[in-house]
Amino acid sequence: MSSDTRKPSLLWAVFTFIVPVAIILYGTVVVAVRPPVLPLLVAVVVAGAMCLRIGYSWEELQEGMLSAVGRIQIAVAILMLVGMIIAAWMASGTIPTIIYWGLKLIAPNHFLVSTIILCAVASLATGTSFGTMGTIGVALLGVGTAMGYDPAWTVGAIVSGAYFGDKMSPVSDSTNIAAAVCEVPLFTHIASMLWTTLPALVVSIIGYAILGSMHTGTAESVGNINTILTTLEGSFSLSPVALIPPVLMIVLAYKRLPVLPVMVVCVVSALAIALFEGVSVVNLAKFLTTGYKAATPSPELNKLLSCGGLMSIMATTLLLTCGMAFGGILEKARVLEVLLDAILRGATSAVSLVGATVAAAYIILFGTGSQMLAVVVPGRAFGESFRRAGIEQVVLSRTCEDAGTLGCPLVPWSVHAFYILGVLGVSATDYMPYAFLNYLVPVFSMACAITGIGIMRTTPKNA
Repeated sequence: MSSDTRKPSLLWAVFTFIVPVAIILYGTVVVAVRPPVLPLLVAVVVAGAMCLRIGYSWEELQEGMLSAVGRIQIAVAILMLVGMIIAAWMASGTIPTIIYWGLKLIAPNHFLVSTIILCAVASLATGTSFGTMGTIGVALLGVGTAMGYDPAWTVGAIVSGAYFGDKMSPVSDSTNIAAAVCEVPLFTHIASMLWTTLPALVVSIIGYAILGSMHTGTAESVGNINTILTTLEGSFSLSPVALIPPVLMIVLAYKRLPVLPVMVVCVVSALAIALFEGVSVVNLAKFLTTGYKAATPSPELNKLLSCGGLMSIMATTLLLTCGMAFGGILEKARVLEVLLDAILRGATSAVSLVGATVAAAYIILFGTGSQMLAVVVPGRAFGESFRRAGIEQVVLSRTCEDAGTLGCPLVPWSVHAFYILGVLGVSATDYMPYAFLNYLVPVFSMACAITGIGIMRTTPKNA
């Protein structure tokens, strides 16, 4: 029988999904393997063996894995460029300048609120959560560390802000794709998302304000900040010229230039500034490859500023490859298709349809780790069901983003979680409790479905 028509039973699909996911969770959460390459490899082997058991050939499963791995080519290219951007922005003084003014201007108790707002604005302008976290996010993490904040708190606020913009920006890939897949005008789609995203943003800001009020700056942290400011002043020029690369990034991204050329411009502009400041070509080449090596009088600051480079993303690339191979097996063996069919069965009301869309997005995220699939697959699969129930497609497009876009960084083996781990150095299991916006938006999505608020209706198709 051809694999195009062969499907596993629902029981076997559930079993094939749960067992490998349990292995990954055990390895990442309980055993705390870092980086969690081994749990992912074991999950790939177990999932493959279970799919071989129901009649799929090794060649078919290999085809599924290779196809899935092929989807992360752009993500890997972005990762490589972000690694170089971090190193170049360190050498040019861009990130030290942002850290300096962040320490000077942001009150410690308001730091987390400032972080989510700054990241939301930057991501809204650029449409990229990756770019925001890999540039401004790195600088803000340095500010938070100097203020004595737990990195998990800081990264949670960075993630919340970055994904607000990624979801709401008219220049975001996920926003445009969700609108296109569900055949909804772009700005109608964005307006609909305000129903769930704005309340979640307000609650998140309140949450970060409460966390900030719990952070009491000690004399040691105040002294640490003063030392860092003095050291930065003596080690870098801190000229406004150093802010040219991030300004270029925002302007070019807002003009909807492709992300890779924009990142190349960010690297080149920073390198030009570094050369002008007297950094040698040889050192720049080393920084871009193995990461920036700070040489200030402060060992603590050197540890904070020494980062980036192409080699810094190698572990993340390996994790991405393993995660996508796992998802490719589940896709090829139609495990996810069977699970989605079961979820959608009998869903006719707003509550059941929105709930089914949220559940489907999370199943795809847990199965494949891909944000784009979690947005596209439910958008395609559930459109007719929403029409029959008399619910406008804009509710479907909104819900796909509520769960698919914002849920991705909460799945520890997703593409986005591995990216965050590689760039900011904090795992999903650590920052997840503090990424308020990412898990509050689906809550408001369900609240809208239950109350009927923000649920746009049309004439049922079968009426």
